[in-house]
Amino acid sequence: RKRVWRMPMPKRQVSSKEGVEDGSETACATACGSTTAGGGSSSSSRRVQEDRPSQQPSKRGRVAGSRAANGPEHVTYRLEGGLRHVEPYDFDFTTHVKQRWIGRPLLEVCAGEFVAFPREYYEASISAGRVTVDGQPVSAGHILRDGERIVHRAVRCRENPVLDRGPIQVVAETEELLIVSKPSSLPIHPCGSYRFNSLIALLREQGVVEAESALHTTHRLDRLTSGLVLLAKNKAAARRVGAGFAANQIHKTYLARVRGSFATLFERLAQGSEVPLGVTSIGPDRLKVAGFIRCIDRKVGKYEFTMHAPAEGEDAKDAATEFELVGETENAESIVRCYPATGRTHQIRVHLLHLGYPIANDSCYGGELRDDFTLPLIPHVRQEAHCEAPEPVKDAAEVTMHPSGIFLHALNYSLPDGSSFTCQAPAWAEAAKP
Repeated sequence: RKRVWRMPMPKRQVSSKEGVEDGSETACATACGSTTAGGGSSSSSRRVQEDRPSQQPSKRGRVAGSRAANGPEHVTYRLEGGLRHVEPYDFDFTTHVKQRWIGRPLLEVCAGEFVAFPREYYEASISAGRVTVDGQPVSAGHILRDGERIVHRAVRCRENPVLDRGPIQVVAETEELLIVSKPSSLPIHPCGSYRFNSLIALLREQGVVEAESALHTTHRLDRLTSGLVLLAKNKAAARRVGAGFAANQIHKTYLARVRGSFATLFERLAQGSEVPLGVTSIGPDRLKVAGFIRCIDRKVGKYEFTMHAPAEGEDAKDAATEFELVGETENAESIVRCYPATGRTHQIRVHLLHLGYPIANDSCYGGELRDDFTLPLIPHVRQEAHCEAPEPVKDAAEVTMHPSGIFLHALNYSLPDGSSFTCQAPAWAEAAKP
């Protein structure tokens, strides 16, 4: 069965960088959370050319933010095997030279900062004149200067597939907020290798939001994490809710599935046995991890726990999370509730790794790369250097598989005004035994 929609180019979001629990959308590599997606298994396939529906079920808004790139007026989606694919299209990535890029060669910046494509892709694109500076072709060794405008013309650009879970669930709606449950594998807004395969773009495509009204992000949730996302309908609400996340005034509850018996950790605390640094008991069934989190690899967006306060010039930030045991599963794993008191990037993932109980399928932080039926592995698209007519992959061994998500879910947000929003727990959390 074929359906045809025309879908407008999604606009890049201007999102709050505070209140981040689980991820940098721009600097994370695949396993850490910003350049992969996940798959399903079905022999049936249907091609969907997406046109914007002429009738909208409600008036909720367009994505706020300035247009950061030029792309097609519409794209073709292909839904196959539980995945949503976007057919190749031409796209202009546009940016201005940042302070940290000044005095560095163009190729070094492209390969080091923009991880969606490999180094050899950028070498070929610069050589072919598809990367320009202030509208002019330059060499790979061009030294960047303050204020220069870089445009990267990606020909037959391909996006990574994402899980196709059907319509995005709307949890609640108020005069100022739209609250939805984001599936794993989707970034909130267009970024990196995801533009049309993003939460806001799919809300548009599914008719939840109109193409020309405003939605503003109030916080960020990592692509590999599922759960609640609060979107504001006006700038005042976005500032207010965003400030609440930044000031840690919004109480957050997450679910995680971790390796091992979490009950053992409580037993060690009760017995006065040695536990990891920064861990304290705050009740018979609750513990707290407190310390600092620092970035150890900016290119892939990876972080680590430390008890050492940052020295001058270091960017380590204080972070605290409380944990409760929900129950254990049949395969020697545990379901825990997580209450982040601060909102640092990858905070829960880093704290669970520090405790010795990493999220079971979080290969970036101590877990395994797992092809789980609830969160299957999916193919990762590699953008070729010369991609006018990309060759199909002939050997299955050539396909790189990446996670569609991790066992981490934003379950509840409670706001200072007394309002509280909860979404359904994922299937992987339902196996817990008290």
